[in-house]
Amino acid sequence: MLLTAHQLDRFSTDGFIKGPKVVGAEALTSLRTELARVIADQGKPAIPQPTAIGNLSGDPTHPVWQIVNIWEASEPYWQLLNIPGLGATIQSLIGGTEIRLWHDQIQYKPEGTGGINAWHQDWPYWPTMSVPNAVTAWIAIDDADPANGCMSMVPGSHHWGNAINHLHAITDFHAMPADYEGHATVAQLCPVEAGAVHFHHSLTWHGSRANTSTRPRRAIALHFMNETVLKNGDAHLCSKYCEGKDGETIRGEHFPLIWKDGSAVTVETPRWLQAATTR
Repeated sequence: MLLTAHQLDRFSTDGFIKGPKVVGAEALTSLRTELARVIADQGKPAIPQPTAIGNLSGDPTHPVWQIVNIWEASEPYWQLLNIPGLGATIQSLIGGTEIRLWHDQIQYKPEGTGGINAWHQDWPYWPTMSVPNAVTAWIAIDDADPANGCMSMVPGSHHWGNAINHLHAITDFHAMPADYEGHATVAQLCPVEAGAVHFHHSLTWHGSRANTSTRPRRAIALHFMNETVLKNGDAHLCSKYCEGKDGETIRGEHFPLIWKDGSAVTVETPRWLQAATTR
């Protein structure tokens, strides 16, 4: 899955790049089935649960369903962490000697009613992370296109620093100002076919329009970080899993290592998930 020199250059310039297809048809069917199963099993104490399930939009009539750490509740989603070449590809984008999962995030926009994801950057929502040395591998579980709410990105915006307060002021997805501090803010649609991966930096401005189609838009965002990211307080729902102290590299069994010192690291089945499947 390694990216070409041209792709790496585009990522450095734009803050995002489309990658290859990494999940086949059979696995996609399994992921769709498992997503429905995890939602149906929400809150059942005898079944492994994700960290959180909720509606990002806050509007029940136009939901954007989010599931955090579905890899901890479902074997097919855990297996995504062992996609060949994933760790090396992430390392080529952000550098470092270790690559760990920060957390994953399902985003599901139901057909016809799925809401928008307003313009944002990822890192400002992760205050436990000391620096923005993080990148997302966004894998489409359904074809994602303009009709069902694919992502849009603002090229080069990852070079503009943390502008989250400015982005929070944009209440209309279609009302992006023409410039920001002298930078042209021209959004680019990023359609992704089912099974393909799209990478973006944690400071890249992005958002997605509503799903007005007759098809669902399901995707999983795998958020990765390198060892330069240190624990910085407890203001995130995943902070409770950090084993180190403030000022130390974020680590622990809930932040699995996928690449270290030039080699892939196989992510084993979480012990709680293994126990549940062998009962």
